[in-house]
Amino acid sequence: MTTNLRALLGPLRVLDVVHRFGGVSLAAEHLHLTVGAVSQQLKQLETLLGIEISRKDGRQVRLTEVGQILAQRAGNSFDGIEQAVQDAIARGKGTQKLRLTVMPTFAIRWLIPRLAGLYAISPSLDIEITTGASAHFDTELGNMDFVLRHGKGTWDGVVSHFIFEDAYIPVCAPRVAETLRQPEDLLQVQLLHSMMIPSAWEAWFESAGISGAPAHPGLTLANAALCYQAAIDGLGAAIAQLAYVQDDLSLGRLVCPFEHVAHTGLAYYLVCDEREIDRVPISLFRQWLETQS
Repeated sequence: MTTNLRALLGPLRVLDVVHRFGGVSLAAEHLHLTVGAVSQQLKQLETLLGIEISRKDGRQVRLTEVGQILAQRAGNSFDGIEQAVQDAIARGKGTQKLRLTVMPTFAIRWLIPRLAGLYAISPSLDIEITTGASAHFDTELGNMDFVLRHGKGTWDGVVSHFIFEDAYIPVCAPRVAETLRQPEDLLQVQLLHSMMIPSAWEAWFESAGISGAPAHPGLTLANAALCYQAAIDGLGAAIAQLAYVQDDLSLGRLVCPFEHVAHTGLAYYLVCDEREIDRVPISLFRQWLETQS
């Protein structure tokens, strides 16, 4: 590391914080410095680089376009250093941290039932799973190693691992199925709706060529996993992602009363940053994913 680069590190870190917090005052509060000290660091950086990275706009100090670009790239570098330190600590302790964000039903119905197999081959993984509530779940990676995305798998900057395609079927308890003779009869039973995908029933009926209004108000629940449980308990019929209910169908807890499957042409993918694929926990998880799809 050159002397000049050593001199840059402190001011670059201040620039990163100013950019992240959107201003000098909040950055100063975060860094436990005075506003004057933060401004002085920005001026020092301008002197070292010979470029303008900030300017006054009334009583506020704003980053120039060049300053914003530099701040973003410096921030990415600091994030990489922080991640490298965390990885080193984890390796020293014999663990590998892996963070994922997925939908609740995906965690309950797909991921968690498979984790025993992952731990069997990678016992050093320290896994952290968080869930989010979004119908399309196109969340950014942020500080996550993997996130679940819904689409065609063509996102920039990430490596996409296909999990399963959208394939929706109606399901209900066997005793409810006994009352159904034709697909239109589903309009006569209570329909179970997921807040995550509120239009699923409408899409299935349209795909099946069925029109008409349901005879009952329906029951709306927070996610599909709750709908499946309500269907098992005989509260009505749910629209199910085929990949989530295969065990219930095999064991007879649920039945699919009609064979029509609605396809959207989209699928679910677990994605990771293409720059991080060689990190040990990500590499281990990717290898395991290849055996699950």
